[in-house]
Parts: sequence; structure tokens; C-alpha cells
Amino acid sequence: MNDLNKRAISEVIEVLHHTDNKILIKIPQNFIKFLYENSDNNYIPNIDFYSQNWEDSLQEDAKAILALIYRDYIVSKDERNKLLEIEENDRIRKEKELEEKYNIDNIFNKRKDEKNVSNQTTEECDIKPNVQLVEVKQISWYKKIINKILNFFRRNS
Repeated sequence: MNDLNKRAISEVIEVLHHTDNKILIKIPQNFIKFLYENSDNNYIPNIDFYSQNWEDSLQEDAKAILALIYRDYIVSKDERNKLLEIEENDRIRKEKELEEKYNIDNIFNKRKDEKNVSNQTTEECDIKPNVQLVEVKQISWYKKIINKILNFFRRNS
């Protein structure tokens, strides 16, 4: 595990130290042992439990682990099923959003729609874009040198 996850686990252990024993009894001992084995022993969490928003000082990973503990061990089976259903609905909604966002057919349709919109806006404004090709004649480098030499001699004569 990387250091950030170990620190998050250390924060979870610190929160569990400040939790009521009635709740701690519901958490399996092998899970608590797992937390202790994977925590960062050198990291001391700085959580002010007297603050009203002490949850804001927790890392996101620590919040996720606490949510997992709450869902899997603390709440009743009915509440757990409701939470699992909510998580599943959120997962499905996010998958649909990603599917719509990165759907190949929609990407090409959006490009066509954008072209149509840009054409409509110029037509609506009665502005005809002045688009003409302009020929740029470039003189080759050796002709430039020859012209400079000829100009030099013309000035001196």
C-alpha cells in the first residue's frame, strides 16, 4: 500500500478509538486487525474531535473506508440493502453519462451539429464572409541576391 492509503487507515483507526463500544462490537476483529496491520505507525493523525466539522480534516480515502465500515457492519440489513441500491443506481447513472459522453456516434453528430450551427449564425446575421484565396508570390533566395546586387549597381551608376 502507498503512504497515503496507510495514512488514511491511521485516520480511520483514530476515529474508531473515539467511537462508542456498542458500535465497535459490530466490527469484526479480523477487519480491525487488517486496519492495524496496514496503517502507518509513524503517522499521527491531527483530528480535532471537538470541532464541529472534524470530518473535513479527514482524507477522502479515510472517509471512504468509514463509509464502507458503516455500510457493511454498523447499519441494519434493510438499511444496508437501501445503501447498496443507491450505490448501484449511482454507478449505473455514471456509466450512462460516460457512455453518452464518449459514444462515437454522438461525437461525430456533435461535430456536424457544430458546423450547422456556425453556418446558421452567419446566415442569420446576413454577413457573408469574404473568403478569397490570395496568391503570395515568393521570390527565391538566389533571385533576391541577384536583385540586391543589381540594385546596388544601379544606385552607383
